[in-house]
Amino acid sequence: KSDGNVITRQTQKQGEQLAAVDRTIDLFNHGTVRGGADPNPLEAVSLPSTLVHLHLILPRFSDAGSYVVAVSKDRAGTAIVARGNAKTHGDGQRLLLDVSLDLRGAQAGSYFLATVRESDNGTYYYPLNVQGR
Repeated sequence: KSDGNVITRQTQKQGEQLAAVDRTIDLFNHGTVRGGADPNPLEAVSLPSTLVHLHLILPRFSDAGSYVVAVSKDRAGTAIVARGNAKTHGDGQRLLLDVSLDLRGAQAGSYFLATVRESDNGTYYYPLNVQGR
C-alpha cells in the first residue's frame, strides 16, 4: 500500500508542476491600417517561463485553418524554444487559436511569437518577452 501512496503523491506533485497558466494575447487590431496613418507598433507581449495555455486572438482578416504557433529567438525560426499546433475557432468576428506552449526551458528575454498558417506557410512575427519564474 505504501507504494501506491508514493505513486499517488508523485502523480499529484507532477500534476502541480505541469499545471499550465492561462494567458490571452490579442492581435486583432494589429495589422495593416488603410489610409495615411501608420499602424501603431505592437508592444511586446509577455509570457512566463512555464507551461502556458495560450488563447491567441488572430489579427483582423486572418484566414481560418490550421496554424503552428512558435516562440523563437530569431525571425528565421532557427532557434525555436516552444511550438504547438492549433485550428482556428470563431468568436464573433474574431478567430482564435488555443495552443499549449512549454516555455520552461526558455531563458528570460526577448523572443518572437510566430504564427504559421499551414495551408500556405504564411508566417507572421510578433515581439514577445519571456519573463523568468
